[in-house]
Amino acid sequence: MKWDTLYHRCAEILNNHALEAIVRMSSLSAVAGGLAREANLADGQYVEGARVDFKGQIQGRPVGGFLICAFHVFQVAQDLARAIAVKMGLDPEMASHRQGVENVLAEFLNIIIGLTCSDWAKFGLDIVFDPPEKLVAHYLAPVAKEDEAYHMTFKLSGGDRRIDFFLRFLAPVKLA
Repeated sequence: MKWDTLYHRCAEILNNHALEAIVRMSSLSAVAGGLAREANLADGQYVEGARVDFKGQIQGRPVGGFLICAFHVFQVAQDLARAIAVKMGLDPEMASHRQGVENVLAEFLNIIIGLTCSDWAKFGLDIVFDPPEKLVAHYLAPVAKEDEAYHMTFKLSGGDRRIDFFLRFLAPVKLA
């Protein structure tokens, strides 16, 4: 399997598990809005989100990168966190403040990562993910031509509400 095809398959797996997690972990209805290989992520202003770095090997070759879950509007992140909290039997008021939203989103991402890691392993990916961290830089830097970058969107019911996921595999030279 060619590297770009393998990376694209990894993005498809993440896309499927993210949609599954949104639907199963919350009462919100969502549809996949698209999966695109991105050369440049110009639409990168986000007010909330989390980043998870990863590294390891893919078929004996070093691999690393990151996954970002991002929101243009804090209310969307808050609505998702509240819906997840209710579905998990937690107090929905925990999503009334930013720290609570961040905690619920971290757990949400941990579920997605666990499901994704399991399927990625079937393709020879031996990956270790760092814990989710608050997205500090609300702008995604332009993608280097050596990197493999993907953008996934999920549209939630009720107006122009969406969740963006970004997956970037860094070029092996950046991993040294």
